[in-house]
Amino acid sequence: MLDLTKYNNALPSAIVVEGVAYPVKTWFKHWMRFMQICESGQPDEFNFDFLFVDKDKIPENKEAAFIALKDFAIPKALLPRPSGKNPDQKIVDYAVDGNLIYSAFMQMYHIDLIDDENLHWHKFLALFEGLQGTKMNTVMEARMYDESDKTSYEEYKRQSRESWSLEGLEKISETEEAIERFNEAFD
Repeated sequence: MLDLTKYNNALPSAIVVEGVAYPVKTWFKHWMRFMQICESGQPDEFNFDFLFVDKDKIPENKEAAFIALKDFAIPKALLPRPSGKNPDQKIVDYAVDGNLIYSAFMQMYHIDLIDDENLHWHKFLALFEGLQGTKMNTVMEARMYDESDKTSYEEYKRQSRESWSLEGLEKISETEEAIERFNEAFD
């Protein structure tokens, strides 16, 4: 989640494992690969050291590091709240949908994802979330379609309002605060 209220506007560039900050690569293609590995169903078999900037500074606790890497890859979004029958349903595959993702970014933002070597993962996620009117959106909607769901328009509006309500939002976590302090130290 991007927080534009911060004075330094710095995006996270490290994970915190057992109280120690470890700088990580932030290029979106590294994190797409990480997500593919995680979705393969057996991430324990893979070495995630390719995500760390300094090969001499890698957490020893691999399990805690993996959890921190997943938290970086899938930042906690306060909104929308999970709703629907299957909020964890996979609707995007970064490899299979590569052409659609590329064309959507070109269409909406005029960003060439092949030539861009600096797009931060969190910026990529924010832009991806904002896509509208692209073939990628059409495909995602088709993948989410459930013909057995006969939700009325009024019920759909109510669910949408609940999903996006600003009432009762959680505070930022201690880990996120530690990462912010780390990032601020280098600005």
